[in-house]
Amino acid sequence: MTGSQQVPSTSQPDLASDRNVNHLSDSTSESPLADPTTLTTPSSVRHALVALSSHSAALDQELARLLQDSEPILEQAQDEIASLGPKVDVVWEEADVLDARLRESAAVAKRISERVRILDEERRRVAAAVDWAVKVSDLKSSLISLSASIDQHDWDSATKHCMRAMSVDKTILTSRFASAVVPTAELPEAPEDTLFSMRKRMLQAFTKAFNEATEMKDEAEASRFFKLFPLIGWKGEGLEVYSTFAKGLVRERGRMITENIGRGKTQAPTHFATLLTGLFEHLAMLIDMHQPVVDRHYGKGNFAEGVMNGLQEECDRLGCRIIDAWRDDRAVRRRLDEVQHNKLVGAATIKSQVHSIKPILARPSTPAGGRTASSSMDEPSGPDGREIDRILTELAAIGSRWGLYRRFLKSRLLDEDDSGTKNETKEDTQQDAIKSFKDFRRISLDNAQPPSMLPEESLDEAETKEKVDITSQSALGKQVGEALSGIYMPMETWYLRSSIEKAFRIDQPDLTVKPYTSSILDDVFYVLRSVLARNVSTSSLPTVSEMFRVAKTTIEEEYIEVIVRKLEGVWRQVSGSMTVDGPRKEAATREMKTQFAVYLNVLGTSSLYMERIISELGSEQALSRMFEPSEMSEVLAIVNSLSVLVNRFKAGLRTELDQLFTQTTKPRLRNVLLETYKDASYILDDDSYAEAEYRDIVRRRFIKGWEHVLAGYRDIFTESNYNSYVSMALDALLKPWEKLVLGMKFTELGALRFDKDVRGISTYLASQTSMGVREKFTRLQQISYILNLDGTEDEGDLYESAVASGISWRLSPSEVKSVRALRL
Repeated sequence: MTGSQQVPSTSQPDLASDRNVNHLSDSTSESPLADPTTLTTPSSVRHALVALSSHSAALDQELARLLQDSEPILEQAQDEIASLGPKVDVVWEEADVLDARLRESAAVAKRISERVRILDEERRRVAAAVDWAVKVSDLKSSLISLSASIDQHDWDSATKHCMRAMSVDKTILTSRFASAVVPTAELPEAPEDTLFSMRKRMLQAFTKAFNEATEMKDEAEASRFFKLFPLIGWKGEGLEVYSTFAKGLVRERGRMITENIGRGKTQAPTHFATLLTGLFEHLAMLIDMHQPVVDRHYGKGNFAEGVMNGLQEECDRLGCRIIDAWRDDRAVRRRLDEVQHNKLVGAATIKSQVHSIKPILARPSTPAGGRTASSSMDEPSGPDGREIDRILTELAAIGSRWGLYRRFLKSRLLDEDDSGTKNETKEDTQQDAIKSFKDFRRISLDNAQPPSMLPEESLDEAETKEKVDITSQSALGKQVGEALSGIYMPMETWYLRSSIEKAFRIDQPDLTVKPYTSSILDDVFYVLRSVLARNVSTSSLPTVSEMFRVAKTTIEEEYIEVIVRKLEGVWRQVSGSMTVDGPRKEAATREMKTQFAVYLNVLGTSSLYMERIISELGSEQALSRMFEPSEMSEVLAIVNSLSVLVNRFKAGLRTELDQLFTQTTKPRLRNVLLETYKDASYILDDDSYAEAEYRDIVRRRFIKGWEHVLAGYRDIFTESNYNSYVSMALDALLKPWEKLVLGMKFTELGALRFDKDVRGISTYLASQTSMGVREKFTRLQQISYILNLDGTEDEGDLYESAVASGISWRLSPSEVKSVRALRL
């Protein structure tokens, strides 16, 4: 009852206190205090201070009243707190009683728990002791049975007992308990030593049995013992035995190769490359046959680690012997010294010479048809180009075979775990692995993959093995690389430069065919394509990169520049004869025209030939047979870098076309225009219009003058060169033509006649060339369009309405106004 009476007495003062506080805040917020920022006079400041003092006194009174009202509330709260003391004391007494009761039970539970833990530990130790006893007993029986099986030469049973003994934990095997229990009178040594000695006896027996089986060609027996090595813990030794066996097979092949090495001089030009190919083919067949067996019994990747190193050592030994024999038999060192000491000065000499045109009979389209750059009768003393070509061909073939073999090994030994990403079937891949060495044109093994014969439990072990590229450490690979950089590159560079020099030396412009051409074109590009194709076939990315750089520099400096200098020399030679009119000027003009036509055609066709070479060599399908996928992007970039030569050909062609046009054609075009419009007038009435229609004199005169100036170029130029020449002529002709027209006057019939003349001339020119002629006549056609309009429409409206109707004006509004003023 007391507590229930205290609740309303407590809440009422609280409400009163809240009202007092609210009243205080209200009175504070409602006080008329002035804003200090508005006090601008002394009197206003004094009034504000008085008001502030009054307000402060009111606040003090209100606070005193509130404190007085809150004293009963504080006293009542103190009384309530004092009444809670006895209840807290009761709670403390009950807690002490509970603590006394539970302390005894907790002590009992702790003693029980400790006893249970002791019992569990004793039971665990008993179980461990029993397990040790069982395993030691099993170890003892396994060793006894193993010894008996070895004495009886029952190797399958011995392997089974050995595996049982090896499965025992090493801690148990080397424990003092096992050393005390296991030894017997027949086997007195410690279990670990006994097992090791028996395993060594088995290793010796298995090795001897395997070697005997391989000598007897008993594949079943050899396979039986080979797969027992890893089961008894001799995997490395088994791989070594198998590696020795495999190297023996390679040595047998090596004896045949050694016998054939001495017959090199009487064999084909690629005799040593063929020997090397036979070696690689034999190794590929061995790998294809034996890798699945090793990986199936020893785990994936063990063939590469345990067997392939030995095979590669034999391959390097035999391959290096072939390379050394090739060097000696082909006299490579002597040929290389000749090349390095031979000074090619022909190209530099040609740059300063001017060769005259001598008509010759038609010659074959390729050097293969007769005389070539390397078979010239008047070539100077020096290295024999044919011998160098044979050496380069064979060395490129050696590089190609090594590249193929390297990609084969990588696909079989390094890419074993990527079989899920391959597109070919396992059977097709195995066949390709062998056929690729038999067909020299098939040199891509990038998609090869070995058959998967590993059990699932060995995959994790295979994935953890570090992959090593065996060919990167190969002595044969290093020797091939040194031969490509130290022999192939100097010789190939000399061969290309000397061939270009000889091609210029025997250069014969052919004027019996139209368009004119020269022997230099086919000779140079036949050699260039052969050199670049041979270079790509080496499958060596550094060699390809360096040779393409050399080829670009050589073609630019010793082919393009020589032709440009030749044409400049022609101009200097005939320029003196062209200053005076007469027969000498006409003869000089014909000579320059002929010379320029020949070599401008050569430059134009050279750009087409170069584009064709880039297209052929840059075929991804062809390159994929010679380079790894990781090298493809770089190889394509190297091949496509030759496109700078295409641009260089076109730039040189454009420059020399401008030179010929400026010196021989451009001065004569103005006379064509003047002769065309001589005595011509477009101020026509009906009679004069009919006469102009009948005579068609403007079109006829233009055609006559055009053919006199340009018709001769149509037969001697290639189509592209002729189109470019016509384009230059029109560009040079149309601006003066427009100025000439803007200086004339037109009647209505005269404007109509002018339109027919322009259309007739453009139609004639369109029939003479395959380029877009009508586009160049757009401004003249728009002038004719304006002249034929009625004169009622304002020029600005005419221009805007034509734009709105879709006409793309080439004339400005001011020009339209000027043309409209020409109408009478």
